[in-house]
Amino acid sequence: MNNSISFSTQNRKTIITKMEQELFDVIVIGGGITGSGIALDAISRGLNVALIERKDFASGTSSRSGKLIHGGLKYLQNFDFPVVKETGSEREIVYNNALHLVYPIKMNFPLIKNESYNLLTLKAGLTLYDRLAGVKKEERHRIYGKKKTLQNEPLFNPNTVKGSGVYVEYRTDDSRLTMEVAKTAAEKGAQVLNYAEMTEFLKNEENIVKGIVVKDHIESKTFTIYGKHIVNAAGPWVDVVRKKDRPVTGKYMVLAKGIHIVFNRKSLPVNSSIYFQHKGRMIAVIPIGNRTYVGSTESTYKEDMDDIHVNLTEVHYLLGCLKDMFPNLTLSVSDVISSWAGIRPLIGQEGKSPAELSRHDEIFESDTGLITIAGGKLTGYRKMAERVMQYIEKKEKKDVTPSKTDTIKLSGSQFNNQQELESYAEKLTGYYHDIHLDKEDILNLVYRYGSNTDLVLQSISSYKQLESKEDMAILGELRYTVEHEMVTSLVDFYDRRTSYLLFEPQKVTSSLDLVSDELAKLLSWTPEKKQEEKRQLYYAISKTHSFK
Repeated sequence: MNNSISFSTQNRKTIITKMEQELFDVIVIGGGITGSGIALDAISRGLNVALIERKDFASGTSSRSGKLIHGGLKYLQNFDFPVVKETGSEREIVYNNALHLVYPIKMNFPLIKNESYNLLTLKAGLTLYDRLAGVKKEERHRIYGKKKTLQNEPLFNPNTVKGSGVYVEYRTDDSRLTMEVAKTAAEKGAQVLNYAEMTEFLKNEENIVKGIVVKDHIESKTFTIYGKHIVNAAGPWVDVVRKKDRPVTGKYMVLAKGIHIVFNRKSLPVNSSIYFQHKGRMIAVIPIGNRTYVGSTESTYKEDMDDIHVNLTEVHYLLGCLKDMFPNLTLSVSDVISSWAGIRPLIGQEGKSPAELSRHDEIFESDTGLITIAGGKLTGYRKMAERVMQYIEKKEKKDVTPSKTDTIKLSGSQFNNQQELESYAEKLTGYYHDIHLDKEDILNLVYRYGSNTDLVLQSISSYKQLESKEDMAILGELRYTVEHEMVTSLVDFYDRRTSYLLFEPQKVTSSLDLVSDELAKLLSWTPEKKQEEKRQLYYAISKTHSFK
């Protein structure tokens, strides 16, 4: 277990000094899953790596996905077999390397009257999917007739559901997965920094990019980083970065917006995860603990990329889909306890609609040598990183070598199987009995922090003088995330490190004063800074449940 505080907010000055002093082999712009994956791949090849992120890790698309490590079933409809094969095998690798964050779930795919799948095409599709994705024998799909389907899920509409297929998918915490990839890169020696924005490129006499000017948003200072290769992995913002180098020509980003809404599980008490077609569009219904979330919509987005709202029309659209699928439920806007909206970058070409655009990732290079990777999906982050690094190897006229990250367990995932994870939680429950957290509390922490939970519990123990175990637990989590996960704001903590903002909004409001007081102490905030932080968090809360 790594006990260093290299991935700590309190270590920013040291990281910046190293960034200023060293010449890097690779500089990565963007701390989402793509950029973090590239940093990990590059450092595992023995290269000197720096990564900067304008806001927080995963603060863009990588914390606003459907939180599924997809096997790519929907790509079968387009006969996109290579994508299904790659995402299927990648899914298994991501699962093995992040056992505490990636969970297999049974996905129920109902056959619905007048939709594109029938019993024959679903059977053929799932059989092909199992083969291409290399699904283990015990996890292969099952097909059920109407009677058994309605027994499995009594909420289904008996007038439209004709049968179903059940197969295995994987659910994840997308923002924590991204953060653990970035953290693993840092633990292996990469210099990684959030709240550090690239403001301009530095070029040599031949007009080739050789470095970047960076603004540190915490100290409001600028510094420079120099490197041999600069990779733009800014997700939906890649064109914003490209424009600082050259006017964007040829292919460009088209932004597709998706939303998800969250209910109490009692309001939407499905028996398992469900993936259903509604007028040709795919809708996921995913239970998680005492919540169920539903998504996604897809529409072209041209508004403020840094302030994306869920629209009331989008909520009504999803409620309509749910009404058709589960006619006995009466769900309304007031039942939505939280929501999120995100944008994904699709690679645009003149004359094509968003539905026709490629979901594949592509690499572009400008005449100044700036390498940009765009498109892609959460599941394929490792292969995207490998393609970028192989592109650089070709550019340097070196032999192309495969990625080593398929065998690198992420920070917190020092487990070989589920049993090891559960026995670790049991051992911690006995060892930390004096802080009065029960086994379920500790297991929940292990499913968030994995094999780093020992350090979290040490932090919690430091607040033993508090009477409330809830107060003790949340302050311990907070301290751990500041010291080991680069938390610099209330939103970092409540949204991306813990997901309390999305799934336990009540916990956010009840603990806010306590947490903001403690974070102000840990980070030496002025009273004005603390008020501004609280204002930003209140705004984030309001966005989750007030719809435009």
